[in-house]
Amino acid sequence: MNWSVAVIFALIAFGLAAWQFPAVSPHQATLTYVLAGILTTVLFFASLLAHELAHSLVARHYGLKVKSITLWLLGGVSELSGDVPRPSAEAWIAGAGPLTSLLLGGVFIGLAALAGASHPARASISGVIYFALVYLGATNVLLAVFNVIPAAPLDGGRVLRAIVWWRTGDRVKATISADRADQAFGWICAAGGLYAFFLTRDLSWLWTSLIGWFIAGSATAEAHQAVLAGRLRGIRASQVMTPDPVTVPGSMPVSEFVDDYLFRPRRSRSPGTARTP
Repeated sequence: MNWSVAVIFALIAFGLAAWQFPAVSPHQATLTYVLAGILTTVLFFASLLAHELAHSLVARHYGLKVKSITLWLLGGVSELSGDVPRPSAEAWIAGAGPLTSLLLGGVFIGLAALAGASHPARASISGVIYFALVYLGATNVLLAVFNVIPAAPLDGGRVLRAIVWWRTGDRVKATISADRADQAFGWICAAGGLYAFFLTRDLSWLWTSLIGWFIAGSATAEAHQAVLAGRLRGIRASQVMTPDPVTVPGSMPVSEFVDDYLFRPRRSRSPGTARTP
């Protein structure tokens, strides 16, 4: 977990306990609101983790390795290594997260419907539980909808890349094409959020602008990485490494190494330095 999770956890739990639960189910003990806020927030982050686990499990099914899963300010990210074998695999890996969130949203909404069938009094603990389930259901559905927006690094951007890859047959071109669309979408959100903020003075629009800026920056970085990967494709290590690099024994004094080797360049490139493709 990134350090920002603690901040978001505290903000969500405080908002639920201090405002939302008292507004929908008044006259409860403060401890009830606090415990309900903490438990609901824990289940919310468990839902985020389930979203990322779905990505990871499907990725492992297609032969990729999962290095880590990190929860942070804007949700979660799974660090995968390996090459996706085909466009359909890319689409399934990307789509597994939103499908899981949508399924969880349906489960929580279904549980809320069952709890609401008994018509719990608003000003009761049952009322707090009912609204907690509604909150979890709604947030998971919104998480699924948000993630299918066709913009990297969101899952919808990965699905878009898979579609372009399937149509063109070239993964690098698909990544670049999809990232250009993602950049346009991100900058539109960033500029639109700022414009709406200056018109309305509503701070929530700054969040939209921040998300747009993040999407545009991530898409730009991914496009650069795709171009580099395309240029390096098929190049062997022997083509970019300096042959027969100078080595020194580990017993050599550092002073001798500095005087005789470090400041006397004997190669145009240092060992391990690649030529620009």
